[in-house]
Amino acid sequence: MFLGYIHYFRALAIFFIVAGHTIDAFVWSGDENMERILRIFVSNGSVLFVFIAGYLFQHLSIKYETRKYYKSKLKNVISPYLFVSIPAILVFVTIVERDSVWPGFYDNPIWIQVLSFYFTGKHLAPLWFIPMIAIFYLIAPFLIKADKNKTIYYFLPVFILISCFVDRGLPHKSFIHFFSAYLLGMACSKYKQSLNPLISHRLFLYPAFVMVVFPGALEFLTMNGTMTYLNFLQKSVMSIFFLGLFYKFNSKLNSELVSTIANNSFGVFFIHSYFLTANKLAYKKLFDELPTGNLITYSLAAVGTLFACVFIIALIKNITGKHSRFLIGS
Repeated sequence: MFLGYIHYFRALAIFFIVAGHTIDAFVWSGDENMERILRIFVSNGSVLFVFIAGYLFQHLSIKYETRKYYKSKLKNVISPYLFVSIPAILVFVTIVERDSVWPGFYDNPIWIQVLSFYFTGKHLAPLWFIPMIAIFYLIAPFLIKADKNKTIYYFLPVFILISCFVDRGLPHKSFIHFFSAYLLGMACSKYKQSLNPLISHRLFLYPAFVMVVFPGALEFLTMNGTMTYLNFLQKSVMSIFFLGLFYKFNSKLNSELVSTIANNSFGVFFIHSYFLTANKLAYKKLFDELPTGNLITYSLAAVGTLFACVFIIALIKNITGKHSRFLIGS
């Protein structure tokens, strides 16, 4: 059941997640164009992550058992989410008020604040993803039936259109936004036998690369934001492009380092925001402001953060052994 090309794709996807959040570790005054380019082409890597999740869900659906499936998700996703969230939630309900919450949030009792953070993921930048992906887990039996019936795949263009009009937000809204990316991953897995040879051919890869660059350039030239419908479409095409690219070179993929990153991708997802935040606070303490961003320092910081998180995970695994999966998801 192991898919080497998806394994390596997962390593790239987590790098996109880390690199996207690393942008905020710098001040980009004087180089706003570089910041926008990075946000357009690197941010919103969640689309890649959701695409892979849908791909693997369909690929493993042949041995789906409801009880076993939910037990696995509780162990590997929900449990580490509950544990990793504790420090951030403690800080934001007792010391500092989180500015990203809605008006009146802090008028509620502390226990409601805690539950609200857990149900929305607003306590730490990347953790909105877990309450959202949990909705996909809840509807897994429906998706299994829909996959066997196949009819749902005919409506994929409609769901993509919905994603373009419904932005990310609270978990239910983000679920609607990302549903087409998940379904696209499922579709690519469902028809992998006939699709993979096509999307790994250079006659597809070259135009697909253009279709990754063109929406990004159009977004840069015509729009103010960077989380637009064009960006969602760009990342959707990028998902298929990388799928084809990794499949094409599947037999040549043999890197222990990249494999280690892929194996620890969920752990990196859970802890990288803490690492970035700690370094930002330390830097501001020493120099009073964040460093000025440029392509070189940003690239070094993004790669350094990824490797540092993998190293930290290795230490945690060494200390906690088999319990590490419950604690950090790896």
